[in-house]
Amino acid sequence: MVPASSHSCGGSALFYRDSDSHTSKELVAADTASIVSGTTIDGAEPAFTPAKSYHVHAKGLPVLRLPAPSSELVTSINNLDGSIAYQSARERRSSGNCVLTDAEGHLSIATQYFFGPGKDPVLRRVDAGEGEHNIIKTVSKWTSRAQMFLLHDGRTFEWEYKKEMGFGEHGKRGTALVLTMNGTRLAVLIRNGETGTPGSKSGSAGNGGELVVGQHVGGKEGISEELVIATVLLMLKKEIDRRRTVQFMMIAAAVSG
Repeated sequence: MVPASSHSCGGSALFYRDSDSHTSKELVAADTASIVSGTTIDGAEPAFTPAKSYHVHAKGLPVLRLPAPSSELVTSINNLDGSIAYQSARERRSSGNCVLTDAEGHLSIATQYFFGPGKDPVLRRVDAGEGEHNIIKTVSKWTSRAQMFLLHDGRTFEWEYKKEMGFGEHGKRGTALVLTMNGTRLAVLIRNGETGTPGSKSGSAGNGGELVVGQHVGGKEGISEELVIATVLLMLKKEIDRRRTVQFMMIAAAVSG
């Protein structure tokens, strides 16, 4: 996957003192391995027919930096011609809560995060009135990088990491985030050297890429395009949170050593 990052870490020496380098490298390896271990190779969903593509402009977090929240308050989702299709905005750097708007600024989906283990975020449609039917719940496991989403009508869909041909550079094998519902592939976020956010670097967490949306999105049996975008941004937020946890552990290991 291609990552991103314009953030430099002026104190990188803190992470790699001789006495702590082994521990730090193990933590970084664990962070990377967690994606690989939760990756399915060559899934067996029916054929995927792309309908449109967007670019998710997010630089993510590199390995070597202090574990501060991302400085990006606005994440842009652009059409291929560069024009803005959607934007996701946070009120402040210390909060993960965000609201998705379309190109005209109309509110669409709000995502609320909660502090503590086992407290999954909740998504709510803000363009369709009040009520439980507008709530989209999330279900995750500490042992998996995949994320399941539960709709009010009982249907579920899931983002997970998959490794297949075509996801890497020049059509090679690579890992991508794949969205499925009832065995049907709905969307794919491809991140490599050709599709990654400009300025991104390999190894970053939460970086953007090309979001390919399939023909079933927006259809009667599928889910809305706005929900696809809001949930893939949630997946990027999860990557950033996990990366920051590893960075805290690296600092703790360096200080205690």
